[in-house]
Amino acid sequence: MTTNEKKEIIAYLSGPRNYAEGVKLYERYGHNRMYKRRFALEDTEFSRALLIEELRNLAGLSEAEFKRLPRMSKVRPQLAGKRASVIIQDEPRAGSSQDDAALMDLADSFGVTVDELVSPEFQDRVLAMEENEQRVEELADELETARRKYAEAPEPVRKMIRFREKYAFLNSPDCPDILKVLVNDLFAAYDAYKTAFARLQLLSDQATAEAATEAEKVVTAYLANREIWDELEHYRTTGQILGKAAKFREAEATEDLAALSDLDLAKKLSSARANQSKHSKAVKEVEAAGDDPAKAAAALERWTETRERIEAEIERRKKK
Repeated sequence: MTTNEKKEIIAYLSGPRNYAEGVKLYERYGHNRMYKRRFALEDTEFSRALLIEELRNLAGLSEAEFKRLPRMSKVRPQLAGKRASVIIQDEPRAGSSQDDAALMDLADSFGVTVDELVSPEFQDRVLAMEENEQRVEELADELETARRKYAEAPEPVRKMIRFREKYAFLNSPDCPDILKVLVNDLFAAYDAYKTAFARLQLLSDQATAEAATEAEKVVTAYLANREIWDELEHYRTTGQILGKAAKFREAEATEDLAALSDLDLAKKLSSARANQSKHSKAVKEVEAAGDDPAKAAAALERWTETRERIEAEIERRKKK
């Protein structure tokens, strides 16, 4: 592919990822005719996950690069209530949209969860309260609007509301920044899990090497997702950081780099670049031989991330 073609795909992956637009991109640049036919005829979560993964590969993005892509989702207005209008993003992420915040604020004003807020039983109970008799119509209208917003919101938005209510500490100014970073990693790991699982379902019984690679991705993504849930649950129940997730190990590695002299840091960078180059060649050699590149690719990704951490530390020192 040309550089401009890759940039076109990356621009799409950095945006709201409209499915029809993605299908057109793959029709132009993709190679698998079976996939082209599937994407054109079937718009399912399975097909969407597979489409994104195929476009990622066409653009030449590693999984690490893909996770770091900035997202600029478009928004579309929905029903407006008396307290706030609802904005639903194409792919909601933690703290990213206003629709869930508006519903949560209303629920919080009544001291209930959003699920309770939109239930008929809660509405009946509130309207029957003696202290509300002077504004029954106003309350009924407000609660009905909230119920309608919630019912019309996509399931990912409803899941996000439940998530934010369960882990309300993420909105607290006292919440450690690393936990907020972990939430982004949580969604990235889940996306990787869905994509790898979708690809695994399409493989034939004869594609054992490719199946093993995808199965490893499924397991890796699942474990990454699971360990982040463990971190959030531990903090929610104890108020203390568990510190077992990979992100904490990365933070420790960054702290170790900060302790090095400029000269030692330069040596580390030279070593990381050499190892990255060596493992990049190893991946190509393994692929050319028709063998499973999973281990070589994992080593390449580790050294790539190491180099990036070292370069980030060097840039930090330059800005001092």
